[in-house]
Amino acid sequence: MENEFQLYSKLLTLPLFQGLGKADLGDVVAHTKFDFHKYEPEETIIDENENCNHLMFLLNGIAEVVTIAADHCYQIIEDISSPEILQPERLFGLIQNYTKTFKAKTTCRILKIDKSEVMRLSDKYMIFRINIMNMLSTMIQKQERQLLRKYPDNLESRIIRFISDRCLRPAGRKIINIKMTQLAKEINDSRLDVSKALNRMEEKGILKLKRGYIYIEKIETAMMQAKELTI
Repeated sequence: MENEFQLYSKLLTLPLFQGLGKADLGDVVAHTKFDFHKYEPEETIIDENENCNHLMFLLNGIAEVVTIAADHCYQIIEDISSPEILQPERLFGLIQNYTKTFKAKTTCRILKIDKSEVMRLSDKYMIFRINIMNMLSTMIQKQERQLLRKYPDNLESRIIRFISDRCLRPAGRKIINIKMTQLAKEINDSRLDVSKALNRMEEKGILKLKRGYIYIEKIETAMMQAKELTI
């Protein structure tokens, strides 16, 4: 069980608790039910379509996130590091189910707070309520801004953008399992042109190709490098 000092320190790293005074934070620690879990590498933390009835915080470790297309024609794998909240937008709204699978890549510590406790904290502490609204509003604004960005000038950039837009974070390692013909359909181009573009990027060290897989070490770097290529 977490001792009080450790719990104070961990809560202060989480955006929803930032701004709470020492007295309020002490009250939160004393009267809130916190549920801690430990996951070893390869263990599943959350399954896709699992009901979201808790806020789940990644306190320590690295988790692997798997995103599967609605028609299951491709999947994207990426890593997230602590501290992180796992799909908090799924706690409310029309569909209250997770849309991604989360697995422990290293030993992970997870903090779970029941939805009823989240509602109580939101009612009692204005700063907690404001933090939730800011977090959800920021997510919506970022998604809206994505739609208004300039369309990529070349095919290489369009491929990287397609992958990046379907990830939780537009940075870090990404692996996409997709057939060449499917990728061509997704970005509305020919299979031959997509194949040529991928091979050009592999020659430049932007990504690596294996049968059915595209490996990108740092997608933010890949996007910058792809912009410099010409068709």
